[in-house]
Amino acid sequence: MHQSTDTRTLDLPALSAAERLFIWGFRARARSGTAVPTAADIQQVYDHFRVGDAVSSLDSIIEIFACTAHTAIEVHCPTCPKMSESEHGILHAIAAAQQERIDIAREQFESWLPPVGADWAIAPVRGLATIFRMAGLILPDRHIGTPGIAQTMAMKSWFVGSPTLH
Repeated sequence: MHQSTDTRTLDLPALSAAERLFIWGFRARARSGTAVPTAADIQQVYDHFRVGDAVSSLDSIIEIFACTAHTAIEVHCPTCPKMSESEHGILHAIAAAQQERIDIAREQFESWLPPVGADWAIAPVRGLATIFRMAGLILPDRHIGTPGIAQTMAMKSWFVGSPTLH
């Protein structure tokens, strides 16, 4: 069994460069439609780090959440120094996929998605994880304790502007 290397709560400044890049991109793409950063900005930053092809994977993952999630995820704005438990969970899933531990990644996604949604998410998650690994951006195995499903359950649909985004 693979042991997690870190169990304390971490905020954005304490993360590795690879982790910060992923979280920034995920946050920025999830909040698309806002003025800054634009899709072109995100593409430019990811291209700079040689992971530009990962943007389409981010888009796919976010689309799967938007279309199939049974539980809201908490996504902060791209410049927020705090990380939500949801963001920690997504980061853990991507790190697990990078280490070919797909069962862990799928299990994490089932916190928010129905089984079919978690299945759909695996291909873009693997793609993103591989692109990051090939660019030398290794995500450390940090499993931050996530709340039980009872603590994260939300109504199947939620209002735009919900407190899950800030």
